[in-house]
Formats: sequence, C-alpha cells, structure tokens
Amino acid sequence: MPLEQIESTVGSIKKMLLVGAAFAATGYLLVGAAIFFELTAFHPLLETYFTQFPDTSLAGGSGGTRGAAVNGALAAIHKWPSTLLWLKLGGVAHVLVGIFFALAGIVRALSVMPHRLSYEMERAQE
Repeated sequence: MPLEQIESTVGSIKKMLLVGAAFAATGYLLVGAAIFFELTAFHPLLETYFTQFPDTSLAGGSGGTRGAAVNGALAAIHKWPSTLLWLKLGGVAHVLVGIFFALAGIVRALSVMPHRLSYEMERAQE
C-alpha cells in the first residue's frame, strides 16, 4: 500500500473517531439535560402537589373550591413534557451511534497496521 493511501486512511480514521465522539457527547448531553430538568422542575412540582394536597392522588381531585386548586395543580403536572423520550431515544441512540463509529475507526486502524508496519520496515532497511 502506498504511503499516501495509508496516510489518507489514518486521516479518515481520525474523522470517524471525531464523529463518534460528537454523537456520544450529544447523547450524554441529552441524558444529562433530561435528568437535570426532571430533578429541577418536575420533581419540585410533584413535591409541592403532595405537600399541599396530601390526601389526594395524581388521578384527580374532589369537588368544591379545593377541587379547582387540585385540578389546577394536576393540569400543571400533566402538561409537563415527558423527558423519557430524551433519555431513551435521544441519549441511548446517540451513545450507541458514537460507540459504532469508534469501533469502526478501531477496525479501520487495525486493518492499516500491517501496511504501516511493512512501510516502516522498508524504511528501516534503507
């Protein structure tokens, strides 16, 4: 294999590893953001609901004036967007794609090693 082809393969391996790292970082950021939003916004919303209305469940409130307050708090809880999609599809999928690109880069690097070794051995003989 000529030196130029080996060097271009090494360059493409570096690009593959960078793409894999970008996907993995995006996945970890999505998972981190989902956990952050759950802990800082959704859990306090649930906690205030259960401290204000300890004898009610998330299924609904009772009638009267208290029923309107319970239903208003429940509406705020139920309108909260689910971050489970970020965790499952966004995070895990990006992490897996990052792993795939990293493994593909490793396989390409291993396939170039014999050619690189033969080039270095020829250069050492000169």
